[in-house]
Amino acid sequence: MSSQISKVIKFEIARQLKKPAFWAATLLLPLLIGGIYLVSFLSSRSVNQTPTLDENTKIAVTDDAGIFSENAPFLVKITPEEGRALVKSGELDLYYYLPKDFAETKKAEVYHISEGLDVFNNDGNILKSLLLEDVSAHTSELDRLAMTGNYEIIDHKLNQNGEDENALGKAIIPFAIGIVFFMFVALCGNRFLLNVVEEKENRISEMILTSISAKHLIVGKIFALLVLGIIQIAALVIPILILVYLNRDVGPVNQILSSVEIDPLSIILGLVLFAASAIFYAGTCTFVGSLTSTAKDASSFIGPAIILLVFPLYFMQMFMATDPNLAVQVMTYFPFTAPIALMLRSGFGTISTPEYIIGIAVVSISAAIMVRAAVLTFQKNAINFGSPKLRLKRKH
Repeated sequence: MSSQISKVIKFEIARQLKKPAFWAATLLLPLLIGGIYLVSFLSSRSVNQTPTLDENTKIAVTDDAGIFSENAPFLVKITPEEGRALVKSGELDLYYYLPKDFAETKKAEVYHISEGLDVFNNDGNILKSLLLEDVSAHTSELDRLAMTGNYEIIDHKLNQNGEDENALGKAIIPFAIGIVFFMFVALCGNRFLLNVVEEKENRISEMILTSISAKHLIVGKIFALLVLGIIQIAALVIPILILVYLNRDVGPVNQILSSVEIDPLSIILGLVLFAASAIFYAGTCTFVGSLTSTAKDASSFIGPAIILLVFPLYFMQMFMATDPNLAVQVMTYFPFTAPIALMLRSGFGTISTPEYIIGIAVVSISAAIMVRAAVLTFQKNAINFGSPKLRLKRKH
């Protein structure tokens, strides 16, 4: 890499990293996600955690429904009013009442002394634990399994040939790469678009071009902004991965993680596609920025490119078909729709490896062409600070 390009990359990265606005935009969403998770975690612990009983806890249950075994030590034959009085006097810490019509109403009562607001009261869960223990003691192991659901169901999904096919596991990594690409576009789109335009508006480019070529400047800016985009994505993805790791034993998360299928070739091709797509998008934004004179004009011109980028999502159903139709084939190899189209077809498993490689080649060549076009247009329009004006000649 040219030393001039390296200088531009270092300068742009250092300049952006020194801006508080960059870190505010980078860390705001991760901090928000972390805060929401913390509140949810604390609330779930407060709501769902069952208090433990110790030898000093005085508990009594009136079982008019006849569910508990007769020899249960906490059973008493008193009325709810008498139980309330015992709690009030301090002779009982917890008193539970199961009415005769419990099977129909599915409602029981608990009496205890409450301190403060006591929003997250969990003492009712103790009765559920006592009932489960009592019933489990009189049922077989198979019955307990059937009641609790503490068993695993192995899901065998078969393809048309009757063979096991882990479609979900194969789709997770390609779709994850596609989601990261969307994050890249959302986080870095405006920065790519406006970086060049703002320098033209502020007349900075005129001074920069006296010491560095347009090619080195544009290529350096693109790679610098790519690095900054990766930093922003990492700041968002790493906390999400940490949350996934912390919840790896939770049912749905564990099911998804256990189904992930690692295919080195698919991962390598996916990362190459992501890199080529990111450079293509960055080159497109820079090209538009070098053509226009103001940020307002640049924002309006980039709209069609973004619409084309997400266009395949409107035809999601067609990308699921095993035999792609003509529209899917066109979107697969048209440069502006190819990134998302290739990611969708890779995730759904409807594209062969040779087709995938051809599509990546199309995106890579288009990215090189777009960067080259951005360099040429910037070199030509770098000192164009205003829109052309119509001049009328006066007749004498």
